[in-house]
Amino acid sequence: MKRLFLCAAMAIVASALAGQARAADYKVMLGEQVPCGFAKIPGCPAGVPKGTTLDQFFPGKVTVAAGDTITFSSATFHSAAYGLRPPGFFLRDPAKGKYTNMDDAAGDPFYYDGLPKFIYDVKAFGPFGPKTITPGTPASSGALSPNGPKAKPATFTFSFPKAGVYKMICTIHPGMTANVTVKPAGSTVPLSPTQVSAAALQGVNAAWLKAKADVAAAKPPAKTVYMGLGNEATVYGYFPNKLTVKAGTTVTFVNKAPKEPHNVTFGPKKYIQGLQKKTDLFPGAPGGPNQVAPVIIYGSEPKGGYTYDGKTHGNGFFATPITIGNRAIPIPHSSRVTFSTPGKYKFFCWIHGPDMSGEIDVTA
Repeated sequence: MKRLFLCAAMAIVASALAGQARAADYKVMLGEQVPCGFAKIPGCPAGVPKGTTLDQFFPGKVTVAAGDTITFSSATFHSAAYGLRPPGFFLRDPAKGKYTNMDDAAGDPFYYDGLPKFIYDVKAFGPFGPKTITPGTPASSGALSPNGPKAKPATFTFSFPKAGVYKMICTIHPGMTANVTVKPAGSTVPLSPTQVSAAALQGVNAAWLKAKADVAAAKPPAKTVYMGLGNEATVYGYFPNKLTVKAGTTVTFVNKAPKEPHNVTFGPKKYIQGLQKKTDLFPGAPGGPNQVAPVIIYGSEPKGGYTYDGKTHGNGFFATPITIGNRAIPIPHSSRVTFSTPGKYKFFCWIHGPDMSGEIDVTA
């Protein structure tokens, strides 16, 4: 009898140990892990367009067994979240604050001085919830980004203890999703962790090729500039990045990136960067200053047809509101600017900085 009991106990322990041995950690990439679109790095595919980044889970579908974990890795700026509707980037200030003391370089108030203030939606950027993914319980890694340009990718690990199908999202890039299928504990799954990692790398390489094809196929209509390009593989650039028009011409700037916000900002770079530092207050910690730069919401001029002559606000500063290429998001998708005066006018994206730049040359 004791022998039978001992055998049964040993069988239970062996089964438990086998279950533990089968538990595995899978790696899922949030976008590219090597910035091939921003630097010449050995091993990167040839011809990756400058400014390309990948807003995509790699792979987009993963099957694991209950008890397994997935480590999400980001070398840029992404999150992994479950169980919530995609949050907005910005919210009207719950305290009903207003933008104040907003003067331009000439000492005159910007038109948005006194208009309602907006703040950043911290749910889009901050971590919350448990480190386990279970039905009906929201959880987010928060924004994952390396500590510096040479740092390793930031990571966050979720465990998946219950069978089911879980839709993961990036709270920062609308429409960036992945499906995780969790089978009962001990089940056989299609791919091992090593094979999932190999599939992720194949997906990244295919995405680089897609970006290259999208750029080659970009043919903006006359008097039109595309702001950004591509969906999962998106390019921080203007197409064309140099356009020549006659004075009095209206140019349409169209956002062609469904996951990325862009605008056009003219004026002295040093002044613009100082204005950003002064007015764009991203909360670095709970309770810290939180203010969306008014230019992002309102632009530098009242809504309507914009006209630019290179002299606005005492130094030529001019900015359109932020746009996005996703038609389901209720913010502008394009802006129209009439260039009234001959000159060469350089511009860049308020969000992505001078690396995403272009030029309008206006002739008489």
